[in-house]
Amino acid sequence: MICYFAAANTGRGFYSLFPSCFAPEAHRRIYVLKGGPGTGKSTLMRRLAVACEAFGYEVEGYLCSSDTSSLDGIRIPALDVAVVDGTAPHVFEPTYAGAVERLVDLGRGFDCAALADARTAIVRHTNEKREAYRTAYRCLAAAEQMAAEQDAALASAMLREKTEAAVRRLIASMRRASTGPVTRRYVSALGTHGAVRLDTLHRRAERVCAVTDKGGLGYLFMSRLYAALLAAGVTMTVAETPLTHTRIEEIYVEGERLLFTVTDAAHAEKADKIVNTARFFSREGLAACRARARFAAKGVSAMTDGALTALSRAGEEHAHLEEIYTAHMDFSEADRVKNAILSEIFANNM
Repeated sequence: MICYFAAANTGRGFYSLFPSCFAPEAHRRIYVLKGGPGTGKSTLMRRLAVACEAFGYEVEGYLCSSDTSSLDGIRIPALDVAVVDGTAPHVFEPTYAGAVERLVDLGRGFDCAALADARTAIVRHTNEKREAYRTAYRCLAAAEQMAAEQDAALASAMLREKTEAAVRRLIASMRRASTGPVTRRYVSALGTHGAVRLDTLHRRAERVCAVTDKGGLGYLFMSRLYAALLAAGVTMTVAETPLTHTRIEEIYVEGERLLFTVTDAAHAEKADKIVNTARFFSREGLAACRARARFAAKGVSAMTDGALTALSRAGEEHAHLEEIYTAHMDFSEADRVKNAILSEIFANNM
């Protein structure tokens, strides 16, 4: 299964790419799963993915940006079929109900009488989880502001003509790059299990170009590279950092099968090509803004750590909720749904 994130916990709160990842116009059918925590939505999607792969179909999996061990959705591109978690925070409402989207209520497997008896605990854990997320988003908002301050400080030291010349040479060396749309995906997440980064685009690439990052320099170079590729109309997959959309951590160029990735010097040694971004900044300029940039970087680190602590607490509350719901859920309903979906999507493809 090829994995991405379709959403992120960011400085702007919860930000979702669901409208583009699961655009109804691009799908023949979308199954929208409804139901509370512990109803088996992620397990159902994993079982569907395994079954589809057994039939020889490639599956795209979209991991949950909070609980990165769970799935938010899957796509079977060859069949134009998707299955998504349609519950909060990534509420997915039908656009072409019945014609494309089909609502699947896993809540029918609830023992509602038993859940009513557990109401006090459910309300308490839900409210504590919500408050933990509020704390996390306040910290991420502060971290994003400090990241903007760091970038602004470093930008004052950038040698723009030298940078633009290097970018033009990189693009001129591309012979197989196609022209077309830009696809946006997340390959990193700030979630309840900490910071996670997927190697999905690395595995797709034939060549890797490491953009070295020291104190934020790599992100500024990537922004200039992205702008130039966009102006040239190059088909690419762009992965922004989960913290802020102004920082791009990876760009995958279709046709070239070339990945540009922001990395530290230690990991850059494994790449096919290295762009040493320090060459594109004035030493004098960096010396002049060093104190400002370092202060901002410390702020980013401290506020991100605070957010991760709060997200971990949210994860603990969510685990309590799942434990309650799982104890009062008839999972034979999920098995029935899985078989029904498989029967439908493969009815004309067996």
